Amino acid sequence: MIILHVYMTAKPGKESALEAGIRDSWIAAMAKQPGFLHAATLKPFSEQQLEALGAMKPSHTFEVISFWESEEKRLEWVARPIHDEVFMPLLELTEKVAPTLQTVEHSWSL
Repeated sequence: MIILHVYMTAKPGKESALEAGIRDSWIAAMAKQPGFLHAATLKPFSEQQLEALGAMKPSHTFEVISFWESEEKRLEWVARPIHDEVFMPLLELTEKVAPTLQTVEHSWSL
């Protein structure tokens, strides 16, 4: 199993549109793909909450994580036209997008 992490920073005034696009288009289409297991959209606590907790402030607006059976299955999804149809409009709402991949070595209760 692998996990794709995509860190997205919204353009000013585009946070709500980006969140809706992630949820209603990108993740909705991704969830129908062979090999897809699970996904979540993460949004940091407010700066004040993070400061009170002594926690670092992330540089992104959203982190989208998706779990896949394999990198091969994820790449098959990326190669399908629907991927670009749902993902490319999100790029117009972002200042910065940074992806990374990780291998799951151990998991509990997923």
